[in-house]
Amino acid sequence: MQPTVSILRETRDSDRRVILLPDGVQQFVDSGFKTYVETGAGAGLGASDTDYASAGATIVSTGEAWTVSPYVLKYKCPSVEERQYLRRPLHIAAHFYPGENYELTQHLKTHNVTAYSYEYFQADDGSFPLMTTDSEIAGKLAILFGARQLLTSQGGLGIMLASIPGVKPPKVVVIGHGNAGGAAARTAAALGNEVVVFGRNVESLRRFAATVPPSVRCLVIDPDSLAREIPDADLVVGAILISTYDTPTMVSEDLVRQMKAGSVIIDVTCGYGRGYLPTAHSLTRLGAPPYQVHGVWHYKDPVMPTQVHRTSATAASSNHARHLVNLGRSIFDDGFVDGPSQRAKFTDRGQIVHPDVISDFALIEQRPSLNVGGGHG
Repeated sequence: MQPTVSILRETRDSDRRVILLPDGVQQFVDSGFKTYVETGAGAGLGASDTDYASAGATIVSTGEAWTVSPYVLKYKCPSVEERQYLRRPLHIAAHFYPGENYELTQHLKTHNVTAYSYEYFQADDGSFPLMTTDSEIAGKLAILFGARQLLTSQGGLGIMLASIPGVKPPKVVVIGHGNAGGAAARTAAALGNEVVVFGRNVESLRRFAATVPPSVRCLVIDPDSLAREIPDADLVVGAILISTYDTPTMVSEDLVRQMKAGSVIIDVTCGYGRGYLPTAHSLTRLGAPPYQVHGVWHYKDPVMPTQVHRTSATAASSNHARHLVNLGRSIFDDGFVDGPSQRAKFTDRGQIVHPDVISDFALIEQRPSLNVGGGHG
């Protein structure tokens, strides 16, 4: 039986991206997949139905796109309206963030859906390849957004987030040194700022330090170091790998009180629960303005890459395609096992199988008040 795949248009939050552009679709076609694309899927990126057809895809309606193949791909998880299509044995991959989308995951369970979340694709070396591009974009945008918010016209400190001869360099603190944190730190350092990066693991922090300029100080997270470095920071970027219901506080409210009025905190982790940064209590998604807590501006945007939808979609398509082809091969060929996509599976024919989701849901079911709705969703 010929393998098939269906590429869906995005409907949430006026998102103009699509998970695969025509060049990504071409990789599926070249790998022997009958490839279907929902009409208008690439319209927000200037990719026409004709462009997809030229890459070898068959253009179908919305209803057909959801039902013509047992293997479905989206950029973001299905909306409430799209759940009507999640009622049959199905393999679907998207950015699900299942720990903060309790009701959607319960729907997948009820209707025997097998689901894979891009943030859980883990390579054999421990990296998360499908998070690389959007994480890097978010990290770099955090510096650009922070630079704008520090302007006098925005109510900021009135400083330029870059070095100028005769002026003390601004200070940027980055918590986390993965794809997002690393991108933020390198961007800030390239502009000549004083940069401090925090991490938990000494060995991984040492490896990271070898990839950045010697001027970037890399420190192990502990309360004393945070208390020493954060109060005089002009910009703090929170970029830990994940923040969930039981993540301990790192940047306390008392620490925020000690920061300079007009300084900026940008949370690109945007987990669920109070997490490591409890003063970032509200989302600023989709371009919503920042808010002040104790005189400090807060951004908490879980969909920051949508602000540069062309960059985000182009990078994702070129990066994701081969991984999603391998996922498709594992679905249609029992003899082909793909480790990264198997580790990304969080429901298997309706059963929750990913340990992180099992842990999150155990906490929710013990304390239902934790299920407050998603940041990323």
